[in-house]
Amino acid sequence: MNIQTHISDDLWASIASAYESGHYTHAILEAVHHLSNVLRDKSGADGDGVALVGQALGGDAPKLRVNALQSETDRNIQKGIEQLLRGIYLAIRNPRSHDQFRDTQEDADAVIHFLNYVLHILNASTEAFTVEGFTASISDPEFVESQRYAELLVAEVPANRRGDALVAVFRARRTVDVRKLRYLIPALLALLNEPQLAQYMGTVSDDMRSTTEDADIRTALQMLTPELWTRVGEAARLRIENKLLRIIQEGEILEGGKVNGALGTWAGPLMKAFTLRKDAAKLLISKLDNSDPDHRHYVAKFFMLRFPDILTEEREIRGAVRAISTAIRNGDTNVREALISRVRQFPSVWQGELAESLKEETNPANPAVVLDDGTPLLEAPTATEITDEDIPF
Repeated sequence: MNIQTHISDDLWASIASAYESGHYTHAILEAVHHLSNVLRDKSGADGDGVALVGQALGGDAPKLRVNALQSETDRNIQKGIEQLLRGIYLAIRNPRSHDQFRDTQEDADAVIHFLNYVLHILNASTEAFTVEGFTASISDPEFVESQRYAELLVAEVPANRRGDALVAVFRARRTVDVRKLRYLIPALLALLNEPQLAQYMGTVSDDMRSTTEDADIRTALQMLTPELWTRVGEAARLRIENKLLRIIQEGEILEGGKVNGALGTWAGPLMKAFTLRKDAAKLLISKLDNSDPDHRHYVAKFFMLRFPDILTEEREIRGAVRAISTAIRNGDTNVREALISRVRQFPSVWQGELAESLKEETNPANPAVVLDDGTPLLEAPTATEITDEDIPF
């Protein structure tokens, strides 16, 4: 019998070298190794031998189903295939792995032909998990926007399919509600191993190297952290950073609240990890110094909270404090309100610099905010300064 014509091309590719050189025992072991890979790939299980069989085909809700499991006969067949596979490891693989065997070609043909039959059954089996099903679950209108629900969904992803799942979500990101991604992505990232993370970052880098659509860039940024940004390919990283800084350069908030440069605002969480961080710091300070209040408003609203992360050098801190203080002394209410709402989240060095710079604008008897060390900052509006428009009801 010409075994090559009686088995699948994939199985033959796995055993051809050993079989054709007459190492028939080794060919049998290669065939079982191929079977193990199919089990892992199809089920997402990561065990070996009988443990792998149990993970893939065992239990009341097996990862691989050889039929619909609707009747007693169906369940018996499922159990029978599981037992057959256990026997393959116990009676065929293990003895050949641990003892000296000298299989003939006839032995090898019989075993390999049988394994081909078993593989045919497994290849026709149904996977309990599919990447397509996972991405569909994110689009489910009943998706619960909570960390716990995201963790439960992610827990259903087999360990060796997590990278595939995250890549699939990345590619489908424009169709997914961002409010769902903010829970799902951290849950998936926390479980990735290094090869899976490298797979994901390779996909991100390839996309960022060529994409031109604002929506593609925005949604990609939402699926990254500052730590991951440094792992984006350098060419792609510099390309996107340069684009974002050009957009921020023109960014402003117009009367009525319309935002020009909306894409640039998504750079905030990642900017501390930018290769062009120093350029970003210089740009933000220069926009606060801009004579146009719409430019100052843009920076105050979208980036002031990130200042301590982005502006890390002493001269950058001094420049930002000077620009903020100048804007406030000149009556810029948007910068003033942004500082009041965010300054308690600044580190002490920033709070101290701002308190000193704005000492003349501060009323200790009626401060707008009290800093962490008890220092008053600015002045709260008096009752006569509050209008009906300031009352929220």
